[in-house]
Amino acid sequence: MKNITLLTLSLAFSVLTFAQKTKVSVANETIGGGNNAALSVIIIHPDDSEVLKQWKSLIKSYKSDNVKVGKEVFADNCKISSISENTIDIYARVEKVKDNTVKLIVGFNLGGAYVNGSSPGYKAAEKIVFDFAIKITKEGIEDEIKEEEKDLKKKEKVLEKLVKNNTRLHSDIEASKKAIELAKKAIEQAKKDIETNLKDQEGSKKEIETQKKVVQVVTDKLKAVK
Repeated sequence: MKNITLLTLSLAFSVLTFAQKTKVSVANETIGGGNNAALSVIIIHPDDSEVLKQWKSLIKSYKSDNVKVGKEVFADNCKISSISENTIDIYARVEKVKDNTVKLIVGFNLGGAYVNGSSPGYKAAEKIVFDFAIKITKEGIEDEIKEEEKDLKKKEKVLEKLVKNNTRLHSDIEASKKAIELAKKAIEQAKKDIETNLKDQEGSKKEIETQKKVVQVVTDKLKAVK
């Protein structure tokens, strides 16, 4: 019961955590080989490498000349007109916050200046990061749902087996009760049969004694013949 209560509290806390809105922040971060302005967002996902992989896939759609993966994902000469008419170099990395949470940090280099909160293209950059965070978070939760549903099915099978065993045990009890009743009746009948048998034995003994006398009489009769 204690474990169930702790699990319930943990799930309640998890729901409250997810209820917090996804928010993109802007601040100076270590990215692109220096301390530069960058956009960051907290993503609920257990696998930081998967987040970077998905970001790489997204960034390729912006017609980058080259995408390199190291400690950071670097995309050269991306074309995103909503941010700038010029090409953009985009740097991204992730930090593990805790077991189920990562922080995505993205720097948009416009050619010497990084997109910050006052840049004309900030809202467009923010939307790219925000939409990605929502997408990858949903995918992570969907994967979690699949795993939890698998666990649910396992638990349901355990319960199903327990219910079947319970039914069988009740059937065993009823069968045993019937067997006991039959055994009791058999015992009572055997007791009556024993009494009848003893009486029959007495009768048989008397018949034997009587027959012995008859035999003796006939034997004496034989001896009397001279």
